[in-house]
Amino acid sequence: MFIKRAASYILLVFVYGFTWLIASLAGLMPRRRWKPTGRILVTGTFHNPNWYLSHITPLARSGVKEVILVIDSPQMPIENVRFVCPPKWIAKLLSRAGAKAIWMIIAGIRYKPDLYMGYHLAPGACSALAAGKIMGRPACYQMTAGPVEIIGGGINALESVGGALGSPSKLIETMAMNIAKKFELIVVRGNKAKDYLTAKNIRGSIAVITGSVNGSLQSVQNNRNIHLAFVGRLTPIKQVDQFIKIAAKITREIPDIRAVIAGDGPLLEDMRKYAEELKIADNIEFSGKKNNIEEILIRTKIFILTSKTEGMSIALAEAMAAGVVPVVADVGELSDLVIDGVNGFLVEPDNIDEYTRKIVSLLQDESLWIQCSNQARAAAVKYCDIEVVTKKWQSNLQDVISQASGNSMQESLN
Repeated sequence: MFIKRAASYILLVFVYGFTWLIASLAGLMPRRRWKPTGRILVTGTFHNPNWYLSHITPLARSGVKEVILVIDSPQMPIENVRFVCPPKWIAKLLSRAGAKAIWMIIAGIRYKPDLYMGYHLAPGACSALAAGKIMGRPACYQMTAGPVEIIGGGINALESVGGALGSPSKLIETMAMNIAKKFELIVVRGNKAKDYLTAKNIRGSIAVITGSVNGSLQSVQNNRNIHLAFVGRLTPIKQVDQFIKIAAKITREIPDIRAVIAGDGPLLEDMRKYAEELKIADNIEFSGKKNNIEEILIRTKIFILTSKTEGMSIALAEAMAAGVVPVVADVGELSDLVIDGVNGFLVEPDNIDEYTRKIVSLLQDESLWIQCSNQARAAAVKYCDIEVVTKKWQSNLQDVISQASGNSMQESLN
């Protein structure tokens, strides 16, 4: 354990230190005007197809000519999206993150993008910043998980390198914040993250842009034969065991409860065994990873989220757009979308009894569920519909690229 923590510390110090050095040295060079090509270069890791589609589709529709996506392997095709994947032998030699960082430079030389973008501070956004500064182009950091990617060195961003630190590091937190200040644009998922960065005197632009949902999905209130649903990766940060505990407690009052866990991940088999231990395996279906999650959502009554931390959950937005009522932990940016008692319920994190009470009240009061369902759908469409998200991207990308290049992106493309 000590070796793992020490390795994480050394790795983050090296990544942040090297990135800061590259960005600082490149910042001393005068930036020349250029004619925008209409291309942006993006890197990240996409664990499920819905998350990928919700984020990349509005980018591809935002008025850019092409999104160049540097990833491990090709995803579902989207118009105006090109996949650039490092060879597997390079990933084995340099690690997946190292291979993508090198390929950001190679793709940058070949395609001459106007902007470099990365999801999560380390390694994606660091790679984008270093490549962008080397090539004399602006960089965008997508703060996917919220301020936990920076606070304490990222110790509470459990799925990142910082999650292995073991204890908070003020040095790494300071280094991470210094990196964040080098970006021309930081995209966050909600107002809490924006307020946090504003208080830290970030020099670049800060924009609140969520993932997108299909607002045209037809929501029906009958034929909802799934009482509870969880959608997401089965990892420690999601605390799926709490979902199973909640379902078990509800069966004491509603014995025929039906629940679905949609997603895959390292804890899948552990969660199956846990459901058996609580004698609720017959009530819970483990559906695995779904390409078309809407098929489950339009048949679901209540969406449960028990995460330790979240940015703005795209699974939550998708569920609400389908008329599913959310009962979720009051963490991250979820309160931007969920209004307690109006379109769902916010619950004190880890409070299984409170989850149970709120869910039972919804299942036993049809009029309350219908009211919340209608309000949930309206909120998700207003906040996260793909047309709304596309317009936000269009405005922010044009502003950043035009300011950096000295030319209007749209005029250059016409």
